[in-house]
Parts: sequence; C-alpha cells; structure tokens
Amino acid sequence: MMGCFCAKLKLMISLLRGKVSFKFFQAVEILTNNIGFRVLVPQPLLLSLPLGKEVTLYTKMVVGEKVLALYGFASREDGDIFETLTSVSGVGPKTALQIFNERSGREIREAIDRADVAFFAAIKGIGQKTAQRLIVDLRSILDREKLAAQKRRKEEAGLVYEALVQLGFKAGEIESVLPHLPKEASDEEKIAVALSLLSEKNEEK
Repeated sequence: MMGCFCAKLKLMISLLRGKVSFKFFQAVEILTNNIGFRVLVPQPLLLSLPLGKEVTLYTKMVVGEKVLALYGFASREDGDIFETLTSVSGVGPKTALQIFNERSGREIREAIDRADVAFFAAIKGIGQKTAQRLIVDLRSILDREKLAAQKRRKEEAGLVYEALVQLGFKAGEIESVLPHLPKEASDEEKIAVALSLLSEKNEEK
C-alpha cells in the first residue's frame, strides 16, 4: 500500500509555488498552503532564491527503500534532464544533483549531444568510466526521445508534411519550419507559408 501511495505522490507533485521560508545547505523550505516542503535544489539555484519571496519550482520526487526526497529546478526542462540522468545505471539523484551544481541544464544537454565524455569526467565524483557510460546511455535515451518527437510532429502536420516530402524537401528542412506554421490555418495555407520559409532559408545559404 505504501509503495502504491508513494508512486501516486511522485506523479502528483510536479510543481511547487510558494514562499521561501528557510534555506538549508542544499535545500530550501517552500511554504505553500501552510505546509513546508523541503526541496533539494542545485547550488546555483539555491543562491538565487530570495528568502521570504514567492518562487516556482519544477519538481521531481525520488522514491526508494530508504529515501523519499523532492528535487526542484528552475525549469521543467531541467527537471526532465535530471530525471534522464538518474535513469542511467549507477547514477543516483545525488550524483545527478552534483552535475547540476557545476553545470546548467543547457550545458548538460549540449554535452550529451556532442558526446562530450570529458565534460562529465571533469565533474566531482564522476570518473572516466562513469562518464563514458553516461554518454552512451543518455545518447540512446535522447535519440529515442527525438525520434518520438519527430514522429509526433509528423503526425500532427499530416498532409502538410506529406506534401512537402512530395515536393522534394528533406525531413530536416521540413522539421525546421513546422514550428513556425500558423496553427489555425488550413493545410493549403500552411503549405504556402512553409514553402515561403523554405525559400527564404535556401536564399540565405
């Protein structure tokens, strides 16, 4: 029963908004609705959070046999990267938090994309072998995420995507303009806008 409850709680607490009522060494107490939540956060974020002010933290809960801890981040993206890091064998939440202590979420994501083993090996507590395993596992995870996102965008674009393929455009070119198409327009209008954007990109080359 307790395991089931913790699993549900993990899914429920994804964001906290409240006043910073106290600061610990690596955590803050967020007071919301007269309840204080102790949230572990990266050191750079801890230093930036003002005491007595209302803040918003995007959270990830870690549930284990001997631990129930809440980790907070400035953005939802950083929280997702933290969760991805902890999915790697041998990388626990403490190690993942240490990575965020020394590097930003954007830097971590870019290092994964570059397969930069040295980036992770330079972080305290992470050796060469762990850094290599991190890169291999994370690249695999992120590649799956990218493929899933690409498939989702293709399905959402529907006839627009297929029409652009028939006109000879490559997947990468189509992907670059899809986010800029007007959502409420007809398929014909979207295709016209896409062609205009693609033409502009070709002229810039």
